[in-house]
Amino acid sequence: MNYFTLFNMPKKFKINKELLSKNFYKLQLQFHPDFFINDSESKKKIILEKSIQINKGYKTLKNFLSRAIYFLFLNGFKIKEETLLLKNNDFLIKYFSLYEELDNLKENNFDEKKLDRLIKKIEKKIIYCKNKIEMEFEKKQYEQVIKTISELLFLKKIKNNLKKEHSIYLRKMN
Repeated sequence: MNYFTLFNMPKKFKINKELLSKNFYKLQLQFHPDFFINDSESKKKIILEKSIQINKGYKTLKNFLSRAIYFLFLNGFKIKEETLLLKNNDFLIKYFSLYEELDNLKENNFDEKKLDRLIKKIEKKIIYCKNKIEMEFEKKQYEQVIKTISELLFLKKIKNNLKKEHSIYLRKMN
């Protein structure tokens, strides 16, 4: 089942999220298991499977990264998030300085101004990657999309590490 077809959406990466939500709720009204409690067990099973498919499709298309991976899949590229960073790490040297800044923050007791600056810097890079992915999809440059998704995953990972390290620091201080 193609999720774009399921939600009556054009098969393109950039989507109308309002239309997606509207079509999701329409489908939920049609196929929500609570509306079929008096039906046969076989019909309930079919409806439950359809409902699960609707929920999974909605989550997939709503989330930028999972939609990107799904869209690649629809275009013949099967990739796994877990292995992307291992295969496409040529950008790591470019972003090595972010890890140095994180280490510097840890050594200097997470100076709030520096922490805020680093988070904003990473968020800008995340936005840049997302915009780049949208443009690459429009140009059907799928190999390049895969590399940019790797960068995006790395940036999200370092942002999460930064927040985790900061939380650990704050717990130690209290």
